[in-house]
Amino acid sequence: MPNRSTCFLPEEEFMKLKAVYARFNEPWTGDEVEELKEMTAADVPMKDIAAHLQRTPNSLKIKLQSLGLLEKRPAGRQWTAEDDDALVNAYNDGEPFPSIAERFGRSERAVISRLVRLRADLFAT
Repeated sequence: MPNRSTCFLPEEEFMKLKAVYARFNEPWTGDEVEELKEMTAADVPMKDIAAHLQRTPNSLKIKLQSLGLLEKRPAGRQWTAEDDDALVNAYNDGEPFPSIAERFGRSERAVISRLVRLRADLFAT
């Protein structure tokens, strides 16, 4: 099993990823890098590139960033105390996540992440 020692996943998780992405956690070859560049330039969807190269989508993003071909997304705007209060109220009122996300101009993932963070902060105090 190549490069298992460099992976910090539990064995079971490692094997699951390896079953789907045969080249998971293996060094990139020059040919793979060239294919990645060409496919990215041709606007091939990441999931298709991942399947073709047998790499995780996250691995593709990391490689593209290291090549200077993909910029990291800047952090979104900061949540304010007023945002937090309105977010918690909307959640407690049973408003659906898509609606909350639209209201705040954020992704559903950002809304859920913020709620999780607020809960963690609540229990940390």
